[in-house]
Amino acid sequence: MVRNLKKRYVILASLLVILFCTMGVSGQAESVTKNFTLTHFDVTFTFPKNVKPGDSLVVSVGAVAKSYIRVRDLSIQVLAYMEGGDLQAIGTASLMTDQYISTRDKFSKDLSVTVPTNTPRGELTAVFSETISLSSYSYYYYPSYYYYYGHYGSPAYYYWYYPYYYSYYYPDTSSQQYVESKVLPCSYVLATTPEYVKLKSDYDTLTSQYNDISTKYQQAMQQNKDLADKLNQATQDANNTRMLAYSFMAATVVLAVLAVILALYRRHRTPGQPTSSSDSGTSQVKPKKSASTSQ
Repeated sequence: MVRNLKKRYVILASLLVILFCTMGVSGQAESVTKNFTLTHFDVTFTFPKNVKPGDSLVVSVGAVAKSYIRVRDLSIQVLAYMEGGDLQAIGTASLMTDQYISTRDKFSKDLSVTVPTNTPRGELTAVFSETISLSSYSYYYYPSYYYYYGHYGSPAYYYWYYPYYYSYYYPDTSSQQYVESKVLPCSYVLATTPEYVKLKSDYDTLTSQYNDISTKYQQAMQQNKDLADKLNQATQDANNTRMLAYSFMAATVVLAVLAVILALYRRHRTPGQPTSSSDSGTSQVKPKKSASTSQ
């Protein structure tokens, strides 16, 4: 059981490590830069590659004008897909509003965006829009006449005119607005998924079980060690007791053998005497002592 639990624990831990690595963890400052064009601008767009729900990110936009034009608005909008697939604007910024620009004019803007905590896993969306005002001029020509007053003869007077054409032009100005939009993917939101939540729950459960079994295993190992120490001590005591017994038995045998040898030796020294070996030994020793004393 412990082996199977360890195997499942290792598998789930490996899956979670893979998930954490793919999620990247937003502490890394890896960024992505995209270049694209609108009708009147070359645009550079920079944003962080990955973010998490609740994180703040900064997107940078740079634009270079391609012609002389009147710009009503040049803006960026960052949107997030929420639950159910609805798009929600989470940040908007305008690079310029109602101004004339010339070729190669440069503009830049940093937009700070906070990702909602309930944003599901997926990419943010950036929308770039340019609104341009274009004016057109029309010229109209009208004929005009000079009228002359004069007389011919006297006293009669005549009125006549001589038609003379020349051009009058009257400019007629009209203005139209053109809107162009560009949609690009933005940062990837590393939100948790139901599969991750399920794996995390299984991981926590198995971790708790593993910790409990590991604790019990350590306790069992300690008890086994204590019993082994007691067994070793008992075996050592038994061995010591056995050695003492063997020593005692050997000493007893040696003493017995010595006693027999001594008895045989005394009996051999005093043959035919009825006295006991102890008495004869006593009677034999005493004369020697007296003899030595007399000398």
